[in-house]
Amino acid sequence: MEIHVARNSSSLGAFSTEEVRAGLANGRFVTSDLAWREGMAAWSPLGDWPEFKGAVPPPSPGLPAATSGELPVLPSWERGASFANFFATIKEVALDPVRTFDGLRDGGFGRPITFSYAASFPAWLCGSALYSGLIFFMFSLSREAGAADANDPVLQFLSEYGAGAASAIISGGLGCLFLLAPLFSFVGAAFVHLLLLPWNPQGGYAQTYRAQAYAYNAFLPFAFIPCVNYVVMPWQLVAAVIAHSRVHRIAWWKVAISIVVIPCLLGCAVYAALFAAMMKA
Repeated sequence: MEIHVARNSSSLGAFSTEEVRAGLANGRFVTSDLAWREGMAAWSPLGDWPEFKGAVPPPSPGLPAATSGELPVLPSWERGASFANFFATIKEVALDPVRTFDGLRDGGFGRPITFSYAASFPAWLCGSALYSGLIFFMFSLSREAGAADANDPVLQFLSEYGAGAASAIISGGLGCLFLLAPLFSFVGAAFVHLLLLPWNPQGGYAQTYRAQAYAYNAFLPFAFIPCVNYVVMPWQLVAAVIAHSRVHRIAWWKVAISIVVIPCLLGCAVYAALFAAMMKA
C-alpha cells in the first residue's frame, strides 16, 4: 500500500514502504516529513511510524519540521467511500481548495471515478424531480388549453403519452447522461491537459483528471437546484482553476487563460461561424 509523503504543505508523492525506508537512509526524506496511507485517520511524522523508528538520524537543522496545521488535506473520498467522506469532500473542495489540491498530485483513477458516480446520483434525483415538476405543470396547461394549442408538438406529446411517461423518459435520459459522466471527464481532462501543456505542468494526465473530477463533481449535486446553482456554478470554475494551479504548480492566471479564456474564445468563434453560415443561407 502506497504511503503519501508531504513537507511544508507540499506533496512529495506516493511511495512504497521500501522506497520510504531507502529515502530516509539517503536523505531524500526526514523523520519530520508527514505521511499518510489509506486507512489512517490523520497524517503523522515518519519518525513516529513503527517501521521507520530508529532507522535514521534526526532531521537536518536547516529543514523546518512540518506541523499538522501545514499538511495538505487529501479529499476525504481518497481515504474511503462513505456518506461522511462524500460530504466532507464537497466541503473541502468548496471551502479549502488550496490545501485540498496541494495533496492531490499523486494517485490513480479509481477514487475520482467513484466520486463522479456518487455526485451524479443526487444530481440525477434533483434533475428528475425538477423536470418532472415542469412536465406535470405543462400537462395541466395543455389540458386547460385543449384544442387551442393542438399544433404545439410538446403539448401533443404530453396529451398522447401522458406526463408520467414523459417524466420517465426525461429521468432515463438524465440517468444515461450521468452514467457516461466519467467518459466525459476523461475527454474534458484530455482537452484541459492539452491546453495546459504550454505552461509546462508538473503533473501528468492522471493528475489533470483527478483535479478535474473533484473540482467539478463536488458541485454537481447542486446543478439542478434553482437559484443555488447560479451561486455555486461560478465557484466551481474558481475551484477548477485553483485545482490545476496547485496540482501542476502553475500560476493561477495561466490556468485561467487555458481553461476559461481560450474555451470562451473558441465557443465565440463557433457561434460566429454558425451565425455567418445562417446569414449566407
